[in-house]
Amino acid sequence: MTSRDPFSIDIVLRHPSRSPESISEALSLIPTASHPEGQSLATLRAKSTFYRARLEEGVASSDYEAALTNVALFLERNAAFWTDFTGGNGEVELILNHTIEQQEEEGDKSLELYLAPAFLFSLSARGIGLRVQGWQGSLKTRELALPPTRV
Repeated sequence: MTSRDPFSIDIVLRHPSRSPESISEALSLIPTASHPEGQSLATLRAKSTFYRARLEEGVASSDYEAALTNVALFLERNAAFWTDFTGGNGEVELILNHTIEQQEEEGDKSLELYLAPAFLFSLSARGIGLRVQGWQGSLKTRELALPPTRV
């Protein structure tokens, strides 16, 4: 029996001058949220471009390893982009989102996540940060909680 364990893997990029369109073109991604450097955000102007895209999502814990493999392949395929992007003062963050179900008993394990050293080395070698988030509620709830935008 496969356990139900909804997850998503997103990537967030911030850059002082690159446009969301150039990022989409370079990575062949469609953003779930973005804004260019200089865009008016309420009373402030964005100091950098913000770009967020969904790389993978699934509903079964058995799909997670394949999703991480796909992300590792995506990172490898775009190795030259990461070097250029981070070398130009860009920041890249991988976000692992997990739905955490209410536990039966206090003290029950809510989340266990194993990331292979090779995967972590790949992130580190490319200057890519990692954020792991656990959410109660539906997948749609987490769409409302984007990482903070730096203005």
